[in-house]
Amino acid sequence: MEPNLSQYIQNQIRQAQQLEAQIEQVANQKYQLDMRIKELEKTLKELEAIKEETPVYKSVGNILYQVEDKKKLLDDLSEQKELSEIRIKTLEKQQKTLEEKYKELETILQQKYEEETRRRGSSQ
Repeated sequence: MEPNLSQYIQNQIRQAQQLEAQIEQVANQKYQLDMRIKELEKTLKELEAIKEETPVYKSVGNILYQVEDKKKLLDDLSEQKELSEIRIKTLEKQQKTLEEKYKELETILQQKYEEETRRRGSSQ
């Protein structure tokens, strides 16, 4: 940080950097959930397309086991997809709030920096 900046502005810059990191973290979580939803959609589509008598296997850790109740599996996967979609909506709201805070902070920082620059210019 520039040593000539006031402590207030330096703190505000640190806060803005923290907000940037949080926004990036939320965006990464949204991306991961979006990929999970796409994977679940593909799995559901494939499961619905196969014949009822076709054996279906589920992976748990390193183990594959045959699923006896295909409908229950479809319901479970649909529920996972729905929960992921709800989580994405929550993350979108969180991201919007963080971005608004960031914009407010950016405006305040710009104003304070201009004030300090003017004061320094007039005191020289």
